[in-house]
Amino acid sequence: MASARRPSTPGVVHPQRRMRFMLFGILIVFSLFAAQLVKLQGLDAASVSAAAIDRRLHEVTIPASRGVIYDAKGVALAESVERRNITADPTAVATYTKRIDGERVEVGYAGAAEDIAAVTGADPSQLEQTLQASHGKRWTWLQKDVSPQTWQQVKALAIPGIYSEPFVKRAYPLGASMAPLVGWVGSSGMAANGVELMFEEMLTGEPGSTTYELGGRGEIITTGTSSSVPAVPGEDVHLTIDSDLQWFTYDRVAAMVQQAGALSGYAVVMDPRTGDILAAASYPSFDPADDQQTSKSLRNPLFEDVYEPGSTSKVITAAAALEEDIVDLETPFVLPNRLPRGGTRFKDAHDPDNPYVTFAGVLATSSNMGTIMYGEKLPDEVLYDYIKDFGMGREATLGFPGQSAGLVPHPDTWSATSKYTMTFGQGLSSTMLQQLGVFQTVANDGVYVEPRLVKGTDDEDGTFVEEPEDTGERVISSETARELTSILEYVPSAEGTAPLAAVEGYRVAGKTSTADRYDPQLKKYSGVTAGFIGYAPADDPELVIAVAIQKPTRGKWGGSLAGPVFSEVMRYALTTRGVQPSTTTPPEVPLEYDPDAPAPGEGPGVTLGDIAVKDEGTPEK
Repeated sequence: MASARRPSTPGVVHPQRRMRFMLFGILIVFSLFAAQLVKLQGLDAASVSAAAIDRRLHEVTIPASRGVIYDAKGVALAESVERRNITADPTAVATYTKRIDGERVEVGYAGAAEDIAAVTGADPSQLEQTLQASHGKRWTWLQKDVSPQTWQQVKALAIPGIYSEPFVKRAYPLGASMAPLVGWVGSSGMAANGVELMFEEMLTGEPGSTTYELGGRGEIITTGTSSSVPAVPGEDVHLTIDSDLQWFTYDRVAAMVQQAGALSGYAVVMDPRTGDILAAASYPSFDPADDQQTSKSLRNPLFEDVYEPGSTSKVITAAAALEEDIVDLETPFVLPNRLPRGGTRFKDAHDPDNPYVTFAGVLATSSNMGTIMYGEKLPDEVLYDYIKDFGMGREATLGFPGQSAGLVPHPDTWSATSKYTMTFGQGLSSTMLQQLGVFQTVANDGVYVEPRLVKGTDDEDGTFVEEPEDTGERVISSETARELTSILEYVPSAEGTAPLAAVEGYRVAGKTSTADRYDPQLKKYSGVTAGFIGYAPADDPELVIAVAIQKPTRGKWGGSLAGPVFSEVMRYALTTRGVQPSTTTPPEVPLEYDPDAPAPGEGPGVTLGDIAVKDEGTPEK
């Protein structure tokens, strides 16, 4: 008898069939997992492992130490020092615990901020705010620019997720006294002006790197993958500067600028035989420790400013007249009250007390009219060539950033009055360094040498490579140089125009200048440049110094403003260098003559009849 089948319920799957479906589905899922496992551990094992390591690897750049800038004695003027930026992994810092009353308590961001601030001196609330703002992130700056010693103290706190990144910061031990000369490197690592920019490629090294693995909480895996590429430091540069003399010069210039209520001031000290610049100070300066600088504060006016030299340029005209046999020391001149030339009437700062002077007297008393009278006898091209030969208007060879060549107009472009004004230093412009070159030439027995700021450099092997000295170029004869010196020694004497430039115990030769100053912003002449340039000892020159005070508001004359700075700097430089006081006396040079006595010689324009002093009407403009 056949058994009866139980009727099936509509919509209900048989339990056994359902079980088979479920088992089949599970097998499919496990098969997929197994296939993926085989793929990951077998076929793609290498690439997956590499990807995992890449995620754990952390690379830190090792900055290259920038080359050191030294003075002539090996004193560091600019050097790189190691600093640290503290960084944080906020997800790890949040787990920070510390023992309080015998129990370990999670203190998180607040505790970490408080402990770090106690070491670094930072504001704990600011540190905590930084961490809170980066909550959930794996990296943030926490505190920048701390010393390696401070970082070691922070590291000893053992706060999870706190790291540091090394960087190199530029330090300038002599501060503002050297800043415009040395230049500046900010936090960006880019050089700005000065020697830093001048030797940017040489000073800059090649950065390295270090790579290591980090764990899940941000800890370094000591047994993990790591590698390191060392940084290559930059090469060192040695200057001709004497840092002690630089500081003293800067201090004296700054004091006079403040005393005179001047716009600025600068001074250069040079060895006339080698052209080595021993000091080059300018004021105002800037603080190189301040990371915020402007392009205006970084410029060096000593090398960049061009201005009309004024009476110091009369030395060029006098030298040319002597060389071309137009005059000798005793050639007589009669100085008028007014001298009409080129449609205008020239005059001196004050009418001459005695119009009967020699050529030596014209230069010693800085007479514009006397200078015109013998200067006009020089052919235009001859005068122009002497100005250029003395270094004025030449392309700069020093290589200092922004250094100007000045402006000496060619005779083809001269106006009716150009030649006359150029004989006494107006109508042309130059830098202080170029004006110093005129006196360097006279002090160096008539031989001009290019200025030198860099003594040498260290190559890749650390071997010192000296910068060659300029062999020089003779501009005037030894006799002319000696004759000019004999006249210029009168200037800083008690009877001269710059008695305050004298240096007790030493023979000094020099020249004052009070030149009208052209203001490019006002587009007109405004104020003066008060200057003095000289050398000592006059009988065997060791040093030549130029000083300029720009646009003083208290005082005006070069002898009374620049003269004292010259005297103080020269005295300091000579004594510290062990230069013995002078043992000889200056030669006597006749500055005046008796018109009733027999004429000592012939000279240009020696009688009033030769000089049209009558009123010629309205001068040409």
